[in-house]
Amino acid sequence: MKTNVTKHRLRISGLVALALGFTWLNGGVNFLAFKVGVSALPAIFLAALRFTVAGLVLLPVAAWRSHNRNVLTFRQFAAAGLMGVIMLIGGQTGTIWGVHYLPAGVASVFGSAPPLFLALFAWLLLHQPLGKWQLVGVSIGFAGIALMGWSSATAVSFQPIGAISVLAAGAAWAGGSLLQSRVQTPEDPIINLTVQLLVAGLLLWLLVWMTGTADQVNFAELPRQAWIAIAFLTFVSTLIGYGVFTWLNIKVSSTLANTYNYVSPAITLGLAALFLNEPLTWTKAASAGVVLVGVALMVSHSDSHRN
Repeated sequence: MKTNVTKHRLRISGLVALALGFTWLNGGVNFLAFKVGVSALPAIFLAALRFTVAGLVLLPVAAWRSHNRNVLTFRQFAAAGLMGVIMLIGGQTGTIWGVHYLPAGVASVFGSAPPLFLALFAWLLLHQPLGKWQLVGVSIGFAGIALMGWSSATAVSFQPIGAISVLAAGAAWAGGSLLQSRVQTPEDPIINLTVQLLVAGLLLWLLVWMTGTADQVNFAELPRQAWIAIAFLTFVSTLIGYGVFTWLNIKVSSTLANTYNYVSPAITLGLAALFLNEPLTWTKAASAGVVLVGVALMVSHSDSHRN
């Protein structure tokens, strides 16, 4: 009996490690795909397309699982829809929109803020006090973000509205991460993900229609790189990446699920320099390093089993 329990724990630990590694890599490539995507499509159109296609791909599977295994209550549907609004519209779409006004590498550093917001929200809203090293980590992390903003402010491709948008999106993502394990979403992860995607997609298409954004889109003129970015964001990042993140967030912990934020910027900075010709300066690298040290300190001194 004990042997079986040990094997089960090892299997779960290996699965968590694999999931974490995937979220770290996926988070780094995401910002590169965001930049390529918004260079060809309006941000809300790109997000609406991404979430809707992914949701429609999952819909037959979710319908079958709901019919054969689970009964979806209105309360669960509403909770999943709420998470779609917070995480996918507030978090993801806000980030995509902000990337349009920033270099991809710089945006990824601003996008590393969710664990810092997570700690602050847990302290302010859930009354989970910050330890000494967590407080130091949060302070260092935000200092690094401020340094990145200051050092990038004179660049032509940097606009403060982009930094504000990405930071606000990070706050929404952190708030949603805390809320996700405290609301009654569908127990089946595929049903949960499908509802979130379709609710977010429907609301974004409504916004696209109201703003006339679709008039700016000509699919016939989209470059190959844009199609690759759309495919990656739809199938790899959304269907797999967001699903894996949701599983980690609910089944393991919000803190651990969000650790991709202190690994992904390093990946994005390197990829952006390699593929987008974004200059990788010492100041930019130092700013990113300060942020990552802050986030790492905060995460390493958190109880990974606490949400």
